Amino acid sequence: MEARLNAAITPELKSQLTILAHSSNSGVIVDLSAVESLDSSVLSALLLLRRMLQPSGRSMVVVAPTPALQSVFNLSKLDEIFTLMTTIEDAMKYMQQQATLLAKKARDEEEEEEWEEEGEDWEEEDWDEDDEDWGEEDEEWEDEDWEEEDWDDEDWDDEDWEEEEEDEEEE
Repeated sequence: MEARLNAAITPELKSQLTILAHSSNSGVIVDLSAVESLDSSVLSALLLLRRMLQPSGRSMVVVAPTPALQSVFNLSKLDEIFTLMTTIEDAMKYMQQQATLLAKKARDEEEEEEWEEEGEDWEEEDWDEDDEDWGEEDEEWEDEDWEEEDWDDEDWDDEDWEEEEEDEEEE
Protein backbone atom coordinates (compact mmCIF):
# COMPACT_ATOMS: atom_id res chain seq x y z
CA MET A 1 0.00 0.00 0.00
CA GLU A 2 1.03 3.56 -0.55
CA ALA A 3 2.01 5.83 2.32
CA ARG A 4 -0.67 8.38 1.44
CA LEU A 5 -4.12 7.16 0.48
CA ASN A 6 -6.36 9.75 -1.14
CA ALA A 7 -9.00 10.31 -3.83
CA ALA A 8 -6.49 9.65 -6.61
CA ILE A 9 -6.29 5.94 -5.74
CA THR A 10 -9.84 5.47 -4.44
CA PRO A 11 -11.41 4.06 -7.66
CA GLU A 12 -8.73 1.34 -7.84
CA LEU A 13 -9.03 0.71 -4.09
CA LYS A 14 -12.82 0.30 -4.32
CA SER A 15 -12.39 -2.11 -7.21
CA GLN A 16 -9.90 -4.24 -5.27
CA LEU A 17 -12.02 -4.20 -2.13
CA THR A 18 -15.09 -5.30 -4.13
CA ILE A 19 -13.14 -8.20 -5.62
CA LEU A 20 -11.90 -9.11 -2.14
CA ALA A 21 -15.44 -9.03 -0.69
CA HIS A 22 -16.78 -11.36 -3.39
CA SER A 23 -13.83 -13.75 -3.63
CA SER A 24 -13.84 -15.08 -0.08
CA ASN A 25 -16.27 -16.23 2.59
CA SER A 26 -14.09 -15.22 5.53
CA GLY A 27 -13.65 -11.96 7.38
CA VAL A 28 -11.29 -9.26 6.18
CA ILE A 29 -8.34 -7.55 7.84
CA VAL A 30 -7.42 -4.20 6.30
CA ASP A 31 -3.80 -3.49 7.24
CA LEU A 32 -2.99 0.21 7.23
CA SER A 33 0.41 -0.27 8.92
CA ALA A 34 2.32 1.26 6.00
CA VAL A 35 -0.10 4.17 5.60
CA GLU A 36 0.85 7.61 6.93
CA SER A 37 -2.36 9.44 5.99
CA LEU A 38 -5.71 8.90 4.35
CA ASP A 39 -8.66 11.05 3.38
CA SER A 40 -12.43 10.75 3.45
CA SER A 41 -12.61 9.01 0.06
CA VAL A 42 -10.60 6.11 1.51
CA LEU A 43 -12.90 6.01 4.54
CA SER A 44 -15.79 5.82 2.09
CA ALA A 45 -14.16 2.84 0.36
CA LEU A 46 -13.77 1.10 3.72
CA LEU A 47 -17.44 1.74 4.49
CA LEU A 48 -18.32 0.19 1.13
CA LEU A 49 -16.34 -2.93 2.01
CA ARG A 50 -18.09 -3.13 5.37
CA ARG A 51 -21.51 -2.90 3.68
CA MET A 52 -20.57 -5.72 1.32
CA LEU A 53 -19.41 -7.98 4.17
CA GLN A 54 -22.22 -7.26 6.61
CA PRO A 55 -25.12 -9.19 4.98
CA SER A 56 -23.18 -12.45 5.18
CA GLY A 57 -22.15 -11.77 8.79
CA ARG A 58 -18.48 -11.48 7.94
CA SER A 59 -16.22 -9.45 10.19
CA MET A 60 -13.86 -6.67 9.23
CA VAL A 61 -10.92 -5.35 11.23
CA VAL A 62 -8.85 -2.29 10.42
CA VAL A 63 -5.26 -2.29 11.64
CA ALA A 64 -4.42 1.33 12.37
CA PRO A 65 -1.26 1.32 14.48
CA THR A 66 -0.35 4.99 14.45
CA PRO A 67 -1.94 7.74 16.52
CA ALA A 68 -2.43 9.78 13.33
CA LEU A 69 -4.57 7.07 11.71
CA GLN A 70 -6.47 6.41 14.91
CA SER A 71 -7.18 10.14 15.12
CA VAL A 72 -8.74 10.11 11.64
CA PHE A 73 -11.09 7.31 12.69
CA ASN A 74 -11.86 9.02 16.02
CA LEU A 75 -12.59 12.42 14.51
CA SER A 76 -14.86 10.92 11.85
CA LYS A 77 -16.61 8.79 14.53
CA LEU A 78 -15.83 5.72 12.42
CA ASP A 79 -14.07 4.20 15.41
CA GLU A 80 -17.62 3.45 16.58
CA ILE A 81 -18.35 1.53 13.37
CA PHE A 82 -15.08 -0.21 12.58
CA THR A 83 -13.18 -2.60 14.80
CA LEU A 84 -9.74 -1.02 15.12
CA MET A 85 -6.64 -2.90 16.21
CA THR A 86 -3.05 -1.76 16.56
CA THR A 87 -1.36 -4.98 15.41
CA ILE A 88 -1.94 -7.70 12.84
CA GLU A 89 -1.61 -10.31 15.61
CA ASP A 90 -4.45 -8.71 17.60
CA ALA A 91 -6.56 -8.52 14.45
CA MET A 92 -5.99 -12.21 13.71
CA LYS A 93 -6.92 -13.20 17.28
CA TYR A 94 -10.07 -11.12 17.00
CA MET A 95 -11.00 -12.76 13.69
CA GLN A 96 -10.51 -16.22 15.21
CA GLN A 97 -12.79 -15.28 18.10
CA GLN A 98 -15.40 -13.98 15.67
CA ALA A 99 -15.21 -17.19 13.61
CA THR A 100 -15.68 -19.25 16.77
CA LEU A 101 -18.65 -17.12 17.83
CA LEU A 102 -20.25 -17.38 14.39
CA ALA A 103 -19.86 -21.17 14.40
CA LYS A 104 -21.40 -21.37 17.88
CA LYS A 105 -24.25 -19.09 16.82
CA ALA A 106 -24.94 -21.28 13.78
CA ARG A 107 -25.01 -24.42 15.98
CA ASP A 108 -27.31 -22.72 18.51
CA GLU A 109 -29.69 -21.56 15.79
CA GLU A 110 -29.77 -25.06 14.30
CA GLU A 111 -30.53 -26.57 17.72
CA GLU A 112 -33.22 -23.96 18.33
CA GLU A 113 -34.87 -24.74 15.00
CA GLU A 114 -34.87 -28.45 15.85
CA TRP A 115 -36.30 -27.70 19.27
CA GLU A 116 -38.99 -25.46 17.78
CA GLU A 117 -39.95 -28.18 15.30
CA GLU A 118 -40.23 -30.71 18.12
CA GLY A 119 -42.02 -28.13 20.26
CA GLU A 120 -44.61 -27.50 17.58
CA ASP A 121 -45.54 -31.19 17.56
CA TRP A 122 -45.61 -31.32 21.35
CA GLU A 123 -47.75 -28.22 21.69
CA GLU A 124 -50.32 -29.45 19.22
CA GLU A 125 -50.69 -32.79 20.98
CA ASP A 126 -50.39 -31.80 24.62
CA TRP A 127 -51.75 -28.26 25.05
CA ASP A 128 -55.39 -27.92 24.25
CA GLU A 129 -56.78 -24.65 25.57
CA ASP A 130 -60.33 -25.93 25.14
CA ASP A 131 -59.65 -28.76 27.58
CA GLU A 132 -62.33 -28.83 30.29
CA ASP A 133 -59.78 -29.33 33.10
CA TRP A 134 -57.85 -26.17 32.22
CA GLY A 135 -57.43 -24.12 35.38
CA GLU A 136 -59.82 -26.14 37.56
CA GLU A 137 -57.03 -27.44 39.79
CA ASP A 138 -56.00 -23.90 40.65
CA GLU A 139 -59.53 -22.95 41.62
CA GLU A 140 -59.95 -26.05 43.80
CA TRP A 141 -56.66 -25.37 45.57
CA GLU A 142 -57.62 -21.83 46.34
CA ASP A 143 -61.01 -22.89 47.71
CA GLU A 144 -59.49 -25.58 49.89
CA ASP A 145 -56.82 -23.38 51.42
CA TRP A 146 -58.86 -20.28 52.08
CA GLU A 147 -61.90 -21.53 53.87
CA GLU A 148 -63.87 -18.96 55.87
CA GLU A 149 -63.61 -20.97 59.05
CA ASP A 150 -59.80 -20.81 58.94
CA TRP A 151 -59.82 -17.02 59.16
CA ASP A 152 -62.32 -16.30 61.84
CA ASP A 153 -62.29 -12.74 63.18
CA GLU A 154 -62.52 -14.14 66.70
CA ASP A 155 -59.01 -15.56 66.30
CA TRP A 156 -57.48 -12.09 65.93
CA ASP A 157 -58.89 -9.62 68.35
CA ASP A 158 -57.23 -6.41 69.55
CA GLU A 159 -55.80 -8.03 72.68
CA ASP A 160 -53.71 -10.43 70.60
CA TRP A 161 -52.22 -7.57 68.61
CA GLU A 162 -51.42 -5.61 71.76
CA GLU A 163 -49.69 -8.61 73.35
CA GLU A 164 -47.64 -9.17 70.21
CA GLU A 165 -46.55 -5.51 70.12
CA GLU A 166 -45.53 -5.65 73.80
CA ASP A 167 -43.45 -8.78 73.15
CA GLU A 168 -41.64 -7.02 70.33
CA GLU A 169 -40.91 -3.95 72.47
CA GLU A 170 -39.40 -6.11 75.25
CA GLU A 171 -37.00 -7.72 72.79
